[in-house]
Amino acid sequence: MKEMNKPLAHIFPFYYGWVIVGVSLFTLTVAYGIWWSFPIFYVNFLKEFGWSRAGTATIFTVGSVVYGFGSLVAGVLVDRLGPRRLLPLACLLMAAGCWISSGASEKWHFYAAYGVFLGFGVICAGFVPTTVILSNWFVRKRGTALGIGLIGNVSPPLLAVPIQHLISAFGWRTSYVILGAVALVVIAPLTGFFMRTRPQDLGLEPDGWLRAKKLAGKPGEEISSLKVVSEIVNKEWAETEWTLLKGVKTYQLWLLMGVMITLGISAGMIMHHLVALVVDIGHGGAMAAFIFSLAGLLAATGRIGGFLSDRLGREVTFTIVAGLFLGSALALLIMIWNAQIWPLYFYAITFGLGAGLSSPTLGAAAADLFGGRNFGAILGFLNIGYGVGQGVGAWIGGAIFDRTGSYKLAILTAIPLFVLMGLSFWFAGPRKVRKIIRSSPPILARN
Repeated sequence: MKEMNKPLAHIFPFYYGWVIVGVSLFTLTVAYGIWWSFPIFYVNFLKEFGWSRAGTATIFTVGSVVYGFGSLVAGVLVDRLGPRRLLPLACLLMAAGCWISSGASEKWHFYAAYGVFLGFGVICAGFVPTTVILSNWFVRKRGTALGIGLIGNVSPPLLAVPIQHLISAFGWRTSYVILGAVALVVIAPLTGFFMRTRPQDLGLEPDGWLRAKKLAGKPGEEISSLKVVSEIVNKEWAETEWTLLKGVKTYQLWLLMGVMITLGISAGMIMHHLVALVVDIGHGGAMAAFIFSLAGLLAATGRIGGFLSDRLGREVTFTIVAGLFLGSALALLIMIWNAQIWPLYFYAITFGLGAGLSSPTLGAAAADLFGGRNFGAILGFLNIGYGVGQGVGAWIGGAIFDRTGSYKLAILTAIPLFVLMGLSFWFAGPRKVRKIIRSSPPILARN
């Protein structure tokens, strides 16, 4: 099978890993475009069904809990099945979730659609498998590759305006039918053909390094330009074959879990109620969709900045992330206070850039600490914290509004969580295990 696959790597005039990055970006854009469109559909649910905000938000909470706990399953599956089998299956699940939503009339219908199908389908096509696959294909440029590929799970707010137009033209039910068809007809075949688990499947090495064996006819010798491109600070740790069972015995894994939980809760309290918040202030649904989309555009820009963690270090970059999130919360508080539009633009800039930088930095840090053949299961376990936290945050935001008639307390609650998130990342300390350095010229290596 490997010999049949090798010619695929030579179709392109550049390293095939960048094809993997491109397909990942497109796949995540569609998957998370469907997932993050909930705030737009949310307003339509409130109008049609007359449910409370907290009660309606529980639809996404159920989906987020499944998304979170499904992360572990998705991590194990990508380790076992590989992306060519897992991702088309995920597209089928997402399509089913959309089509069930299109015919829903009771809250439990949405629980089934978002919980059983969309939540699990999106994570099986989403952050965990993508981070695992790109970490296999890249070492020296890991932060850069993750930054570009993971644009797909923050750029979906860019789809807010076209989805809003789709709903205006055809209604929210038909819009779900169309979104499901895109997932199944476009994304499933694309991933089935192009995706590969690791570069060795195509006879390549990470970052495009090539290896020519049997130099000058001397058995056991080879020219290798694949040199270790990270400085090992803790050799014993770095040489450990990490499994999930070993990982949960370390405080570093639990600190990263804390980062995921606090990020999920605080972002969930803000992001999933943004459209409703802007409409409540009196700026209208079109402005809300525009700000949502602008944040997505800036998040995509932030993703491109994923290379910063390869240059500045993971901790310094994540400190910038925490500061940006704090700025976004303060912007919303100012908007609630003065009802003006300009704080919304500041929110879009800070929240967008923060969201953009967060995932590649977190993914690269987790790979630095716990990379290996079982990284999928470990990253999946960590992402449970984010998924569950986000669902809980969405519910908390709605519950606070139902009790107080305002989102002010929810935003105030998010501020200390963003601070705690930044501190936890520093204490996890990926810099204490591995530090990226520049590669050396080709060297003679002996087996």
